[in-house]
Amino acid sequence: MDFTPKTYLTLLITISSLLLTKPVLSTRDIHVTHQELREDLNELCKKTTNPALCSKTIQPHVSETTLEPIKALNVEVDATLTGVKAALTKIKSLEALNNNEKSTKKSLSVCDEQYSNMLDAIAETKLAIARKDVVTAKFKFSAVLSYQAACQDNFQDGKIPFNEDSEAVFKLGGIALDIIASIEKNMPPLPPVKSAPSAFSSVIGTIS
Repeated sequence: MDFTPKTYLTLLITISSLLLTKPVLSTRDIHVTHQELREDLNELCKKTTNPALCSKTIQPHVSETTLEPIKALNVEVDATLTGVKAALTKIKSLEALNNNEKSTKKSLSVCDEQYSNMLDAIAETKLAIARKDVVTAKFKFSAVLSYQAACQDNFQDGKIPFNEDSEAVFKLGGIALDIIASIEKNMPPLPPVKSAPSAFSSVIGTIS
């Protein structure tokens, strides 16, 4: 075969196109990446009290190949916040009813206050998470479940008129605390605190 200038140019263009073409990920490669992410999430969620709900809550918000526990915590706290807002809306709508008994009115008023306190506690928790201050996040977020329990205790026999919303807050809040505990467990130990030298540390022998 004779290589004319035209034939040589065509061959050169073809080879260049092949070299410049970027490799495309196969379906298998994409599947492996997604599977690795799922394993990370499952590993985190299996340490919580409700692994299925944990996975369901976090998965839609995670796109990276490696799951960061602090980000998962932030997502779970946001989910709890959504639950708290839904419960508070329900509480206020129940308070507006005219046929409430006196005891019910009082209980709803207490819950209104407790759930409003939850909003403040969650806002402080998110500030701590942004600083990656897990210890403070745990302290602030623990108040959320305390407020939820304080509200629940105001209803006789535990018959809460917004029980589904209350349970959602309890479950989501519990998962968030479990994730905090998991993060704490993997944190490096704090360096030992050195005690200040006493006034007699440089004295040799006994004092008579």
